Amino acid sequence: MASQMGFLLDQKWCIGCQSCVTGCQMRHRTPDEVQLRKATSFEQQPVGPWITVACNHCADPACVSVCPTGATVKREDGIVVHDPEVCIGCQSCIKACPYEHPVYLEEENRIIRCDMCAARLDAGDVPACVEACPMKILTVDTVENNEAAGGVPEGAGFTVESTNPTTRFIPIR
Repeated sequence: MASQMGFLLDQKWCIGCQSCVTGCQMRHRTPDEVQLRKATSFEQQPVGPWITVACNHCADPACVSVCPTGATVKREDGIVVHDPEVCIGCQSCIKACPYEHPVYLEEENRIIRCDMCAARLDAGDVPACVEACPMKILTVDTVENNEAAGGVPEGAGFTVESTNPTTRFIPIR
């Protein structure tokens, strides 16, 4: 298996601007109320640390094993992807995910989710959320590289669940 990909966030320098959320929304053309990446905001929480998370592309993703149609799968590089054409909208993945990540679109009876902008990564680009970060403190790389850069599983406002999330955080010192 290829190295597991994951996000890395340096919470010390996050300014709570939510540009990552907006970049993701623009890339996936989601309405304002639909967010595949969620972030705390300086407008709602005047003092940090702030946090931004999307799908954690877990090492043991609960969403994959409960999908009855195989619409949600884990790629060789560890990225969890979803095929909306195969999805029947049963919401099993939402119920199984301890981070409540997948989003159900009721009017379309289907699920959407962060796929780490897999097509962009495959083309040698970065995810939209990473590109949109004005502080350049949200990145994506292999978990090994993220840990070598000082990333740890625990972040302020983030709980590590049994699914082994691959998001890493640079500790606030």
